[in-house]
Parts: sequence; C-alpha cells; structure tokens
Amino acid sequence: MQPLADWSLQDRRQISGIFTDTDDTLTTDGVITPDALQALSDLKAAGLQVIPVTGRPVGWCVRFALGDPALGIAPWLVDAQLAENGALAFAPEILDKNGLQPLFKKRKKLSKIYHQPEATRASNSARMCQMAQRVRHEMPQVEQAILQAQAR
Repeated sequence: MQPLADWSLQDRRQISGIFTDTDDTLTTDGVITPDALQALSDLKAAGLQVIPVTGRPVGWCVRFALGDPALGIAPWLVDAQLAENGALAFAPEILDKNGLQPLFKKRKKLSKIYHQPEATRASNSARMCQMAQRVRHEMPQVEQAILQAQAR
C-alpha cells in the first residue's frame, strides 16, 4: 500500500469517497471527539462520500446518524454506515436502483438495507432464539446477555 502523499494530485482527485473504521478510529472511548466530527464535516464539504464501518449493532448507527442531545452526541455527517461487521448498511435515504436519485427527497426516517432477505433473517433469528434457550438452560449466569440479544 502506498501513502496518500505519494499519489499524484491527479490520482487523488479521483477519490470519491472514504470508508473508515468507527471504534477507536473515529471514536475515543466510545465517543466521537469534536476534531473527528469536524473531519467528517470537512470531508463532506470537500464533496467526498463518507461511510463509517463498525462491528457494533445497528442501534449504534441510529445514535450516530441522528445524534442524541441528551447524551451530548452530535449527528454524524455521513452518507451511510455499515454495521454488524458489514451485515447491514444503514443509510439516511433509500437510493433508486441506479443509486442516483433518492426515492424520497425529504425522508425523515432512516433506512436499513440488509444483505440477507427477510425470510433468511427470520430463520436465523429463530435459530438464534433456540440457541439462546439452550444456553439459558445450560448456563443460567448469562441470562442478561441472552435477553439483550433476543430484544434486537
């Protein structure tokens, strides 16, 4: 891999977007710092698409996308987020099949885009619940973690 500084200016102008890690890259101890928020804003102002990637559940992406004033979390200015180790794309708007125009111009609800179809996710969820019941039976000390997993 070559450092960006070694690329020609013409090559650097070809960059249209950035994927970045979230945890301990954009965040510090689970919180985004003001300078990282400013960097996201600067990238967007430069016309780049920005997509953070996390292994965390989609609920974290909601908080990052919308912010949480009660916790002092500002909204992130990003185009989409990949959650759950890439299993889920989370975007503020659903794009048309060509990815060119938003279907809903002033959409207030954030959209989830899954890699697997609904039937597969439902089947996997049922299997996970069966495994959770088995774990609950064999190791009752993990009760809380199982309940949290089932609530997702």
